[in-house]
Amino acid sequence: MGEHIAPAYPAGLENLTGLDAPASLGAWRNIHRAFPPVLRSRKTLHPTHDDPARRSALRPPDGRRLIPLHPVTVDEADLRALARVRRVVRAGAKAAPSVLVTRHADGSADIEGVASPGDCRGTVDRTVAVLTLTPDEDVETPATTFAPEHIDAGTRRVDLSAQEYAAYERFADRLAAAAMTGQFPGERAVFRNRY
Repeated sequence: MGEHIAPAYPAGLENLTGLDAPASLGAWRNIHRAFPPVLRSRKTLHPTHDDPARRSALRPPDGRRLIPLHPVTVDEADLRALARVRRVVRAGAKAAPSVLVTRHADGSADIEGVASPGDCRGTVDRTVAVLTLTPDEDVETPATTFAPEHIDAGTRRVDLSAQEYAAYERFADRLAAAAMTGQFPGERAVFRNRY
């Protein structure tokens, strides 16, 4: 989201111990700034942008459009800070669940949804999983091909070789698994099918 928009502060985090909020927000700000502009924009969330490959210049050997991949380098200290946030949020979700059950003397029960750190647990888990994907030859070999200055809309068309496309496919498998951490296999398959 735009840097002028304050990040959402999940309910219940103010009660968690062990969370250095200024350092955590600083780490997220650093990571956010490391992303290329196309990944920081909220425009991709607009309904008219439901095809993530629209306007992509990245093409496999068969010529169709591929979703661009953008290599991002982030500071290891910032990743460690986010990993600490994940641990604290997980602990907070256990201590203060998002569902409050009130049992009555007559045996009935009221179930009420309440704001808690559990509301953001999945988002934090998936964010950390994606950002901590270990670079391997599938990332290093085509990294220059995937560089944002080559792939962003309005730049020259980039045709991947069969080897580069195979690397793209393998990395997309890893990316989908990380991005859908904690989700049902069917949802993971739908996400993966976009690449």
